[in-house]
Amino acid sequence: MADIEETNEIFEEKNENVAEVVVEPKAEAEEPIKTEKKKKPKRVISEEQKQRLRENLAKGRATSLANRKKKAQLRKIKKEEDSKADDEKIFRSLKKKLEPDALKGENESLKKELEILKNEMKSMREAKPKPAPKQKLIQVLETPEVIERPIKDRREAMKPEEVIEEAPPPPPPAKKEMSKRDIMRMMRGL
Repeated sequence: MADIEETNEIFEEKNENVAEVVVEPKAEAEEPIKTEKKKKPKRVISEEQKQRLRENLAKGRATSLANRKKKAQLRKIKKEEDSKADDEKIFRSLKKKLEPDALKGENESLKKELEILKNEMKSMREAKPKPAPKQKLIQVLETPEVIERPIKDRREAMKPEEVIEEAPPPPPPAKKEMSKRDIMRMMRGL
């Protein structure tokens, strides 16, 4: 602890011995030195040179005027294109807004047409006679023996003497050979 106290005293002593530095402003203001600039003598230009410079100046003015007009036209064209693009965006936006209304009207007209067609189909179905069940007529080559029986009804007497047989049922489809894959599927269930 004694060492710490001694170091503090040393630091304090050093602080007391520091000298103060004061900065004083300069009392004299220096005046800038003026130097006279020498003027260059004016360049002497002949009449031919003056004429050529005037012609070049006229050419330059004409060229710059043409360039300004060209750029102005390009800006005008670009502005018109931008305006057309903006108008087209507005048109598409309005079209999208009005599109559902147009679709509703179109849907209603299509529904009406569908109803009309349905009614026409119903009337066509009702007007068509229903076809009789399919029966095969077989022509008899030999005259069958006729067994006479008493006629009970006139309708029976008016029927033609044709033998009506029903068509035999179609043969069952032939069994297809099973592939190895199908056989394996069947075997899984066992």
